[in-house]
Amino acid sequence: MSSRFKKRKRFVSLPKHKRNDHYINLKNRIKRDSSIYSDLFWSNLVIDGSEDSRWCDFYFLGLDKFTIWNATICNAELALQDEVYDMAHTQAISMLTEEEQEEEFKIEFVPADRSSTGKVLTYLMVDRERIPYEKFGGLTFSEQVEKIESDIITNAPPNIYESFITDRIYSYGIGLSIVMDVEVIHRKQIEQAILKFREIGEKNWQGEKQVSFK
Repeated sequence: MSSRFKKRKRFVSLPKHKRNDHYINLKNRIKRDSSIYSDLFWSNLVIDGSEDSRWCDFYFLGLDKFTIWNATICNAELALQDEVYDMAHTQAISMLTEEEQEEEFKIEFVPADRSSTGKVLTYLMVDRERIPYEKFGGLTFSEQVEKIESDIITNAPPNIYESFITDRIYSYGIGLSIVMDVEVIHRKQIEQAILKFREIGEKNWQGEKQVSFK
């Protein structure tokens, strides 16, 4: 079997010297680009301070010499929207039969570009017509999801807390999902999250009080 098809090893299963190599490489990258991002983290995204920044992916060093944190941070408002969407999407799917699900989520492609010899070079995904369902009162699947989302927000919104959740299956670093009760995610908020995560001992954590939405 070709090596590119082999399952990539989890970062936490790598020998210490290899994890240390990654650690040093990231440390140098953070130092090199500290004027762009920070002396605490590095990102492959542009952090420009835009007013609607509600999430960011970034990397930072663990307290030892062998850990890299592969982090995603979002504000509580976006966490609420994501949670509500997941709940609504799951509920809508459960209302479809297996056959309806297969048809609804079927993806089709057609040739978009061919070479001079007729070989297909690129494909284009077909924009399929959405199916109205009698069980949804004539709504399409996406429209039903939106309806359920509205019902959830109005009648039973989920509780959202500030939190740190780790995930050790990543191939580069250890995954970390962060939720913060802030309006935007800029450099300052990312730095605050890193310092707080270190303060609690780099572990899973959930705030005592749920976030209050106006």
